Amino acid sequence: MSQQPPVTRLPFKSAPRVETTVIGNERTGTLEFPVYNDLTVSESSWMASQMAESNTFSYTSRLALKISKLENCKPVDAHTFVAKVLAKAMGANAELTDEEEGWTIKYVKELEQTALKVVDVSMMQQNLLVTAVIRHRLPGMSDWTISDTETLPNDLVQGVYVFAMAEKNHGHVQTIEEVNRELELQLGKLKPAPTKSQKSRTGRKSSTGANTSTQETQISPTTDLDPSLAPTP
Repeated sequence: MSQQPPVTRLPFKSAPRVETTVIGNERTGTLEFPVYNDLTVSESSWMASQMAESNTFSYTSRLALKISKLENCKPVDAHTFVAKVLAKAMGANAELTDEEEGWTIKYVKELEQTALKVVDVSMMQQNLLVTAVIRHRLPGMSDWTISDTETLPNDLVQGVYVFAMAEKNHGHVQTIEEVNRELELQLGKLKPAPTKSQKSRTGRKSSTGANTSTQETQISPTTDLDPSLAPTP
């Protein structure tokens, strides 16, 4: 299945190295992806076109406006409360004031409904990213859809997602703390600021971190443009 990426056809004065990674296992099957340590322009554009109406802020802000009117507080304070409750429910660090603890009980039904919608959006965004790298990096898969991704084994999807997230973060595999912080950012609780680990990235590990799915990184010079010389699993 190995195929040299289009970038290798450019007349570079100093050619980049060709790197691939194999994702999956004997049970799920394996897929080989080119590694760029970044998303391509086509991947980013395609995802942007698919995400026009899918974001967590639209759901959290709707509930925040309702709470703001009923509790006579600033909309931004109500939204911060909603974001903290949802982030905390998903494992992030968030502390609530006594007043906010009372709101949690008072609006438990609305918070549960919003949480379910946010989870749905998060799952859709995960599948969207997986679909993007399959569509744009695997030969012959340009018509692959999100619905197709949803038919794949969960372990394989998770493995591709970990790889795709590392590509999105320029080769950096996120820690649990960073994943939680990103969740808080998406929900609108925090303002973006570089973390210590983001300032000192050392590259991606060769394993997805799960026992059931593996990534094997392979590297070959771009001068070896003969497909027969491409790395194999």
